[in-house]
Order: sequence, then C-alpha cells, then structure tokens
Amino acid sequence: MRSDRGRSSAGAVALGGTATVVCILPLFLTGALAVQVMRELSFGSTGLGLAVALPRATSAALSPFLGRSADRLGATRSIRFAAILAAIASLGIAVTAHRWATLVAWLVVSACAQAIGQPAANRMLTNVVRPNRLGIAFGVKQSAPPTATMLAGLSVPLIALTLGWRWAYVLAGALAVAVAFTVRSHPTAGNQRQPRAPGGSTSKLHNRRLVWLLMFAVGLATFASTAATTFYVDAAVGAGSAARFAGTMLAIASIAAISCRVLLGAASDRMATGHLKLCAALVAVGSLGIAMLATGRPGWMAAGILIALAGTWGYNSVFWFTLVRAYPGTPGRATGAVQPGALLGATSGPLVFGLLVDNLGYPPAWALAGIAAVVGTGVMLAAGRELARTELRSTR
Repeated sequence: MRSDRGRSSAGAVALGGTATVVCILPLFLTGALAVQVMRELSFGSTGLGLAVALPRATSAALSPFLGRSADRLGATRSIRFAAILAAIASLGIAVTAHRWATLVAWLVVSACAQAIGQPAANRMLTNVVRPNRLGIAFGVKQSAPPTATMLAGLSVPLIALTLGWRWAYVLAGALAVAVAFTVRSHPTAGNQRQPRAPGGSTSKLHNRRLVWLLMFAVGLATFASTAATTFYVDAAVGAGSAARFAGTMLAIASIAAISCRVLLGAASDRMATGHLKLCAALVAVGSLGIAMLATGRPGWMAAGILIALAGTWGYNSVFWFTLVRAYPGTPGRATGAVQPGALLGATSGPLVFGLLVDNLGYPPAWALAGIAAVVGTGVMLAAGRELARTELRSTR
C-alpha cells in the first residue's frame, strides 16, 4: 500500500510538472525563437515586448477566477482543460500565425491555459502527496519554468535552425496533447480533498492581508528575476562576453535555479516554521547577484547571473508550498489569488527594464531590479510575520 502511494505521488508530481511546462512553453518559445519569428512575421522589439506582456497580463487578470474554477472542477478536469488549451495555442501558432496579431491571439489562449493549469497542478499535489513530502513535490513541480526556459533555448539549434521555427510549436502541441491523454488515465489526479489543517479554510480565503503581502512579495521577486533572464545575454555581450558564453551561463544559471527549487523544497519538509524567512533570505541573496550584474564586468556578470537566478528564482518552490499549506482547503483559489502578483511582475519586469535600458542604459535598469528584490525581501518577511500570527491564533 505504501509503495502504491509512493508511485501515485511520483506520478502526480511528474504530471503536475509536465502540465505546468506545456502551459507556459508557447510563451517561452516565442522569446527563444524571437529572431526567426520576428523576421518572418515582420515586427520589431516593441512588438516582441507586447507579444510577451499581453498574454501575461491576461493570465494575471483571469487567475483569480480560474483558480476558483480549478477548485470547483477538480484537478483532473482542470489539468486536462489547460493542456487542451495549450495544445490548441501551440498548433494554432504553428499553422496560422502569419501576422503579429494572430501570434498574440494564440499566446493569449496559452495564457488562459497557464491561469488554470498552475492552480490545478497545485491542487493535485495537495490531494495526492503526503504532507511530509509536499515540499519536495513542489520543488520538482516548480522546476517547470526554468525547465521550459532550457527547452525553449534548445529548440533554437535543434529545431528552428534545422526544421524551421514552426515545428517547435508543433512539438509543444504534441506534448500538450500527450498530457491531456495522460491525466485522463492517471489514478491520482482525482478530486479528493485534504483534511482541514490549522489556519485553513474550506470555503474562503481567510486573512486577506496575508494574501496581499504574498502577492506583492512574489511580484517584486519576479520583476527582478524576469529582468535578469530576459536581458542578461544582451547586457553581457554588450559588456564584452561572447554570445555563446553568455548563453551557456544563462543555461547554467537556470540549472542552478532548478537545483535550488528541488533541494529547498526537500528542506521545507523538515522545517516546522520559517519558510517565508527562507524565501526572504534567498531573494536577498539574489539582489546581491543583480548588483554584480550592474558592474558591467563580464566575469562579475557571469557569477552574478548564477547568484541572481539561484536567489530570485530558486525560492519559488518554498513559496508555493507555504501558500498551499496555509490554505489546504482551497489551494486552487489561493494560487489564483496570489499568482497575479507573479504574472504582473513578469509582465512589468521586461517592459520597464527595457524602457530604462533604451533611455538611460543598463546601470539604472539593474539598480531598479536590485531595489525590487530588496523591497521584495522586506515584504516577504512581513508576510512571514503575518503567517506566524495567523497560525498562532488558529492554535488558541
């Protein structure tokens, strides 16, 4: 029985991570394949920025509603629906995207998939994984975004430069279809509920102040991390690094972020309290990496991107684990309420950063990203204190 439960948990984690990847992959592919896509569809850097920002803004707007829908529909149906949307969006881009507007329209569809897929995956993990293994489960599942970044990067030499960029979206659509069929037969992606934990609520989100603090904290940290992932290569090349070296360092930094998410997720299972303090410490370390990026020296920047992403991206698994543990009765709704902060940070980060670079250069832009990380650290600590007060009240 125990081994069956272990296999079920492992399958749920794999499915949740893969579902998250297919929902965000169309957007990540658009960034990685920007040179080829922009050339064929005849648009420039401003069009690329809008093509990435508009879907994220859409996802931020829809996340609260679709997060509640994930709780009502259950994990199985929600993940299947998200995977189908992602497949439609990917294949739609591959077949019909001959203008910028069509590309953006399909990316908006993929944003809807993300808005329901992330809460549904979180709900599935809370349904299936034992509480003492939930941290490592989120560590693996939250490795999906940096994994999608690596897959998108690999698609350039392996697919775009050999078969053509549209085939990368075809393969992304095929993967999404596979996820939709897999979840249908998966025995652990059901709709069962976890027992109510201290501080939890089965009907509504208690302590809206905590929700707002968490939303702002993740938004500020995401602002910093997306600025780093989007502009590091360009900044490093401008500072004198070879393009191949800069791209390799970004890939290595993504691996560092994945490693931090998995290892710290496992550590969360052994911690009784202090999870948000750990998140705050990581974001603070990430701000030091961003300061190294601001030096404009290739060697310092190479080390800086490793530290920046390990910190401002590596905390993610601990953060979402803490959220669903605080709201065990409504993990989908809680994720949908907090996720807009991350999405707005991911939307505004590249846009504001790029505007500063165009007008003032990289040093002021990196300074703003570093300030965002520092302020995010403070807000994360405030959220930790609020969560501690909530848990104390629930035990009285």
